[in-house]
Amino acid sequence: MRFRFNFIYMSLLLLTTTIFIACNESALIDEFKVEPPVITEFSPMSGNVGTEITIIGENLDRIDQVQIGGGDASIKYRISSTKLVAKVLTSSRNGVIRVANSAGEAQSSDHFTILYATPSIDAYPTEGKIGTDIVIYGDNLNTIDAVMLGADEALIISKMNDEIVFKVPYSNAQGPVNLSFVYFDGTQNSKIGPSGNTFSIISELPRVFEFPASLTKYSPVEIKGDKLSLIDSIFIGNAKVMILSKTDTSITFDMYPNYFGGSMTSATLKGVYYGEEEVIITKNFSLITDPNEPRYYKHTDVLLSARSGYGGTEDAFFDAETGAVYNSCSAFENRAGIDFFLYDQSGYVQLYGPHNATNTVKNFKCNNVTIDSQDGSWSDFYGAGGIETRFKALNRANPDELRVIEAYEAGTIIELNSELFNGIEPPTTSAPRIYKSSSDAGFNASSGHFSLDEYNIGWVRNFKTGKDGIIKLKQMPKDAVNGRIPELIFDIIWAK
Repeated sequence: MRFRFNFIYMSLLLLTTTIFIACNESALIDEFKVEPPVITEFSPMSGNVGTEITIIGENLDRIDQVQIGGGDASIKYRISSTKLVAKVLTSSRNGVIRVANSAGEAQSSDHFTILYATPSIDAYPTEGKIGTDIVIYGDNLNTIDAVMLGADEALIISKMNDEIVFKVPYSNAQGPVNLSFVYFDGTQNSKIGPSGNTFSIISELPRVFEFPASLTKYSPVEIKGDKLSLIDSIFIGNAKVMILSKTDTSITFDMYPNYFGGSMTSATLKGVYYGEEEVIITKNFSLITDPNEPRYYKHTDVLLSARSGYGGTEDAFFDAETGAVYNSCSAFENRAGIDFFLYDQSGYVQLYGPHNATNTVKNFKCNNVTIDSQDGSWSDFYGAGGIETRFKALNRANPDELRVIEAYEAGTIIELNSELFNGIEPPTTSAPRIYKSSSDAGFNASSGHFSLDEYNIGWVRNFKTGKDGIIKLKQMPKDAVNGRIPELIFDIIWAK
């Protein structure tokens, strides 16, 4: 009888669980299904620019766009599926309110009336340098659509009811210009501002007094002059250089490490300032580069360490481009550059690509607090949209893989490109285990695992950036057991 009772009980439990799961699956599907919105009412019925309108209806929590009278308004708050708060902008117009999401749109039966306020200016400066911020005080300044200095439109940085801030644009104007403010008065665009040409644009120009005749890559050079801090970028021909330091009287620069465009003779050296203005430094500049320069970064004797189970502040996270090693407390702010990290599995260590780190990175802690509570805050570090790094242990028994191994050991690799890896299947392993010996239990080279005595050279690929690397595992100084910190030492080259 007991057996029969248990059987009936377990059958009912299984049936109940199945129904519960099925209902939950249906609920989850319904939860994420977007329905067309509905507007039942809104308030207030009128207001000026900046007024916040509360919209009541249905399916308002996934609204993508709000318009008033055919002009854009902003979404201030998505409070719930039945309540949305929108803000009147200068682009808004009198008329019905329209809301839209991916499933459809709805519009109100009533009209919203905009009470157009006229802005007024209380105080203004009479001059400003190009690129500096100018503050204007007054009333109803949030209704202003544009700030004009003569024929040039300024960039509005911010605007409130009693203050507007704009950036002085580049101008070829000679002498003072007219300062005016454009707003919509309900029927047309109007202007206000002080009468006459009352604002002077102060134009400072960079000047170069001394410059070199050539640049050899990795040997920085310097130009000297006046107002050089105005220069935003420098080009040799069409190639942008890397500015290392900049003051008002000096700029030091070099070519970027990933520049492989070759040498140049009689190229134009120029600086760009104010966004698009150019200062020609010389038209007879030479760039010298080594055509046989290895096109990769090289990092040797990299040491990673990590604790099992409960994590810690060990240096476990690695950026293959810079060679930087980060601990738990610095990993989060540098997560966009982390290509992989080390984890201890008690008996062996394991390298993890960020996309496969959901259940491991949470065990690392900073000040005794997990650096990932699995609440989605690291979604750009792992998961479907994260950095996908995969590994492949190269096998000496495979001729194509042996070719790469021998080229790496001989130091003849110039570039990590498709030609180098021709005939080899791309890396597929997300988290390869590493053993001291291929005779260790669980080792299997075909699954992507490494041993320090045989399959100790591998191919690493960051599928997000498309960059490749070759890693040589060298040593595990400490045994990977609970209570001790396991370590891994390796060399790596990584594509520039």
